[in-house]
Amino acid sequence: MAQKRKLTDEQKKLFDMSGAKNDWVVGLVFIGIFLTIIGINIFCRYSDNRKLESMEYTQGVVTSREKYEKWIGNKRHISESIIVEYSPKDSNTKLYFHDSDGPYEFLNVGDILDIYYVKDNPEKVFIAKVDWLTGRNVRGDINYESALIVSVFPLFIGVFFFVEELTVRKNIRRDKFKLKKSDGLYPDENLHELARMSNGKRSWNGALVGLSLLYVFFMFMGSSIIFHSLTSIESDKISALIAGIFILLLAQGAAVGVFFIARFVLDKKRNFIKGFMADDATLVYKDRQKAADVPWKHVKHFMEAETLWSRYKYDYSRLWLEKYEDELERFKKNEEDSI
Repeated sequence: MAQKRKLTDEQKKLFDMSGAKNDWVVGLVFIGIFLTIIGINIFCRYSDNRKLESMEYTQGVVTSREKYEKWIGNKRHISESIIVEYSPKDSNTKLYFHDSDGPYEFLNVGDILDIYYVKDNPEKVFIAKVDWLTGRNVRGDINYESALIVSVFPLFIGVFFFVEELTVRKNIRRDKFKLKKSDGLYPDENLHELARMSNGKRSWNGALVGLSLLYVFFMFMGSSIIFHSLTSIESDKISALIAGIFILLLAQGAAVGVFFIARFVLDKKRNFIKGFMADDATLVYKDRQKAADVPWKHVKHFMEAETLWSRYKYDYSRLWLEKYEDELERFKKNEEDSI
């Protein structure tokens, strides 16, 4: 098999400018989220099985399944209920498990069920079903599949970023990837205006506020769940505790997002001002730091209207000096300052 040709120095430079350099890192993060969800889901399945196996076991039979219909105003509400008859081990007493509008759509009258109950409280019953993934008995009232459905989204996002990075590399090797940018000038300055008019604007400040609120929400929810599980008298605490810890981890993800967004914007501003200071054309300004802030605010504003994969960047260019010459006029040195 022929070995893949490595990127030349010129191609590496082009790859760095493409914006796809860190796509594999982003993809890896989302794949990690996918694997974490899958791992926690499988762990919960085995954990619930161990809890059931530690309880008393018997069998029961579905004796009734009925559908009810009622009207509330002009809306019809349909609910179902089942009754399961069972006898605790070494007992002739018949007990009944009644559930109204619960998650037992898979049951029919006459079905023989695996019943797990608390020894000292035989009325506390858990109906079991065979888990298709582990082949073990798990609680029938828990929808384990919902987490698997949710995990598909970070999987698709992760795969997208991996494919994007590989596609850019492939096109660069074949000389099919070209940046439409020359001499440090943007060939079509009006594209920024068109993007802003299309209402496709995003806001880094909005993202910072949103992620901060998400961090507070997840921290509150996770802490509340953990506190409730630790103070509850119920025997089934582990699942709630794991869920609380997972939500706290999501909160840390929001905090990491705040950190990287703030760092990203500050780095772009620092590099823009550095380019401004390095240009001899800006020596005509008295306070170059304040003068640099003028075009930077416009560049930042325009880039919020661009897509994340836009070929336009936050780079400094003399185009900005020409475009905002009127606003920069007040920073120019007068004749007395030049002497």
